[in-house]
Amino acid sequence: MSEESSPDHAPNPSRSGLPPEAGPQQHARLTSVLSAHHLLVSLGLYTAMPVLALMLGRKASGAAGPGLFCYTASAGLGALLVSRWLSRRRYLPTMIAGTSLAAAGFGLLPYADDSIGPLVLLLTAGFGMSLHAMSSRVLVAESVADGIGRQRFYSVLMVAINVAATIGPFVAMAAYRGGDTRPLFAVVAGCYLLAGASLTLGVRPGLRMPAAETRWPVGRATIRAALCEPTARATVLATLVGTFLYAQLSSAIVLLMADEIASAPMRAALLAAPAVGIVLLQTPATAVMTRLMGRGVPMFVFICVACLGFGGAMLVLGSGLPAAAAVVTAIALFTLAEPFFHSPVSTAFAGLPVGSRLEVFNLRQVCWTTGEALGALCGGALFLLLHRNGQGHLYWLALGSCATVTVPPLLLAVVALPGRPVAE
Repeated sequence: MSEESSPDHAPNPSRSGLPPEAGPQQHARLTSVLSAHHLLVSLGLYTAMPVLALMLGRKASGAAGPGLFCYTASAGLGALLVSRWLSRRRYLPTMIAGTSLAAAGFGLLPYADDSIGPLVLLLTAGFGMSLHAMSSRVLVAESVADGIGRQRFYSVLMVAINVAATIGPFVAMAAYRGGDTRPLFAVVAGCYLLAGASLTLGVRPGLRMPAAETRWPVGRATIRAALCEPTARATVLATLVGTFLYAQLSSAIVLLMADEIASAPMRAALLAAPAVGIVLLQTPATAVMTRLMGRGVPMFVFICVACLGFGGAMLVLGSGLPAAAAVVTAIALFTLAEPFFHSPVSTAFAGLPVGSRLEVFNLRQVCWTTGEALGALCGGALFLLLHRNGQGHLYWLALGSCATVTVPPLLLAVVALPGRPVAE
């Protein structure tokens, strides 16, 4: 393992998000700017997502699943297609280009009435989001040297993201009137453009991403290490399971609520609940995780706990409870579990002893997107098929059972490892 890729090695100041003499004020400024940036990006995204599946379904029968799959796959894997170009590129123009593409893709979506146009625009918006997400995660990883520090930074960003996710469904409800989505997606596009502009306040123009150690997005050595190193392998598998389950929130659960819950304000409140939970719970959850990490508990444990929470939500949805009660209970479980999933996944990948940090985050993107895209496809297509035939409960029971069967063995295998990492 190279010195640069070692989890304990401090980032090179010439490449870091902060200059060599950076102190608390510079760190605070970068945190504030990236928080505001993620707030605006997420406000655009979570304003679009509550109506995206419904809008696609109304444009063409059966289009919700493929459309969500196209966006999710592009948002997760798009940056990998230009991985060689990203290496050593400047953060600022790359992230602004990403938010501009997202603005164009979502802003033009209401005007595409054929079957192919919406898919192309969703691929464009997803690609822009992929550039933004990859660049911002690597910027944090290169700016903060230790795992606990990264976890705190990612947790601050998650609070900003979830403040926006709390507001987004209500903005969507207010802007989506009479079936006309043009005002809603104009708001979405405006959020992305403002997000790009906000970066100029805190990201130095000359900062560049680190050079990759391979010409491929994820080199063979990194793949081999991820398959052979027990903690890396378990992290990859748990991320696949967790993202597949979490994708149901923006696909199958949205479609279920549209059919079973008539009140638009109630639907908006339920979709906003996990974000409210993050805002209220992320800080105390981070304090708990930081204390336990200091005592030797691996980050992977928290990811597994979250996956089991998501799986429990699936079992509740398939339990036969009245739809409204089942959805409320499932959302509550998602809300409690989410603070232990999103930022811990980023922290866990940042600390894996495989490849360069750019490669590691490419690997994270592949894992996250594979689970999320397949989850969105199944939630927008398979669930809808079963639900319309009165068998929707089988979908939820299958997902919940898979989670409860696969996650505990992964957790036990990692906890039993000798000399496992402590804070990374």
